[in-house]
Amino acid sequence: MRSLSVWCAASLALASAACGNDGPVLPSGLPGPMPGVYMDFGRAPEDERFRALIGFPTRDVPGLEAAIDAMYDPDRPDTFRKYMSVETWMERHAPSESDIAAVEAWLTEHGMEIRRRSRNRLLLEFAGTVEQFNTAFDIELRDFERENPSAGGRPLRTFGALDPLRPPQHIIDLTSGVIAVDIPADTKPLAAEGGSIETTPPEQQEKGFTPAQIARAYAVDKLHEGGHLGKGVKLGVVVGATFKTRDLQSFWRTFEVRRDNPEVVVTADPISTRYVETTLDTQWAGVMAPEAHLIAYEGPDARTISIVYAWNEAIAAGEVSVLSTSFAHREETEAAPIRESYHEAARMGAALGMTIVVAGGDSGRPDVPSSSPYVTSVGGTVLELGADGEVAREVAWGRSGSGRSRHFETPSWQKDVVTDAQGARAVSDVALNASPDSTYWLYYLGEWERRGGTSFAAPVFAGMMASVNSYRAAQGKPPAGWLNKILYERKEVQAAFRDITEGKTTGDEFYPGFSAGPGWDYPTGWGAPLADRLAEALP
Repeated sequence: MRSLSVWCAASLALASAACGNDGPVLPSGLPGPMPGVYMDFGRAPEDERFRALIGFPTRDVPGLEAAIDAMYDPDRPDTFRKYMSVETWMERHAPSESDIAAVEAWLTEHGMEIRRRSRNRLLLEFAGTVEQFNTAFDIELRDFERENPSAGGRPLRTFGALDPLRPPQHIIDLTSGVIAVDIPADTKPLAAEGGSIETTPPEQQEKGFTPAQIARAYAVDKLHEGGHLGKGVKLGVVVGATFKTRDLQSFWRTFEVRRDNPEVVVTADPISTRYVETTLDTQWAGVMAPEAHLIAYEGPDARTISIVYAWNEAIAAGEVSVLSTSFAHREETEAAPIRESYHEAARMGAALGMTIVVAGGDSGRPDVPSSSPYVTSVGGTVLELGADGEVAREVAWGRSGSGRSRHFETPSWQKDVVTDAQGARAVSDVALNASPDSTYWLYYLGEWERRGGTSFAAPVFAGMMASVNSYRAAQGKPPAGWLNKILYERKEVQAAFRDITEGKTTGDEFYPGFSAGPGWDYPTGWGAPLADRLAEALP
């Protein structure tokens, strides 16, 4: 699938400079100054250390995309749901070993250290000093701070640039760009867990949704009552840092769910801290599919370099049938190479038969990586339950991450549905409760909390899809895989969603708000999934 962005853009602030007459440049994820997002504090000290990712292009993209389209065409029984193996993908589409080796040799010639390759060979992590980077890429790294995506969090120190990268031509020819350059990960030892498993429920006077209420609202309970709780399915979450297993077990056992702790895959540097986002993602994905084998693919922190790499590793492992992440940034704040890196890995996931689910975001605008056509973007609603726990009302949430992508073109399967997308990929695809006015419970560092956001909606939907896949397995069917093409082209699948027709996103002077309405709409996509109907409707 083609993208709207021009590949010569070196950063958000440098598109015109990178496309100028000063010779070829390498695409770069390094940010330029952006008011309210990226702040420039001057030249970075040359003895400072960095870690960075450089990317490599997928081979034979037209052939790969044609194969994926055939895999998800129910009218082609010879190819329908006959997914590619990791080995086949690597043989046909992975970057060549010789290209990577040549770039590694060039980096080491400049004194830098090769740290790791991603399994799919799409990414190479390297490290060194600012001086070494500046010399190799003919650039001046700048000392930047960026806004913290976590509300109330302190700004994060990182690196930026005012000029494009200009390495030798052969490096430009071999790679797809520098994806991210950041400060080294914190490697202090992870503190011991402490505490114990507690099963005292939260105060009843505080209004927060329980797993049973959410399962009933979206008909996951009907799948569970039929014995389809995710058994035999592997469900993955891509996260930054880690969690306390005692927090997870306290949450699950309080709500009468008995399940194993997640398998943990540390994808890069050792983990040194714990995050609330990681905790809630894992708790809610796991509770919606209590018998699924849960795998947490952990990066050392929540920075772009960590999440992009963990995302690639989770997909390239080829072991889960459903994968979810809620770690994201607004699309407008992330440069083209970052968007493309997520997208290339997601395309691999579609070929392998993965359902990839991403939080749409909480800004009322598209996020990365949810804008990739190969992921299912989960928007937000405001859910109201009646006295007996039934759904009384559900409307679009004003901050549902949605709208028109700045980067990706309208996919073929969306053109007949979204008539005002102006040539862009449109999100959301589906939606679930996310509003801070209709919160979820979570258990973090020994305390009950109530929060909202699409950070909950995505893992709930991912857990639901793991349960759907266990239903499919019982019917002798393969995993559902990439949802979008079939969702947009099959009316019987669309009918498995509760249409959300009220509410709108809050716009501003720079970005319009969108209203919910009959059928597909920006804030809620096709609406709220009903798991039992979806399990039956998917071909």
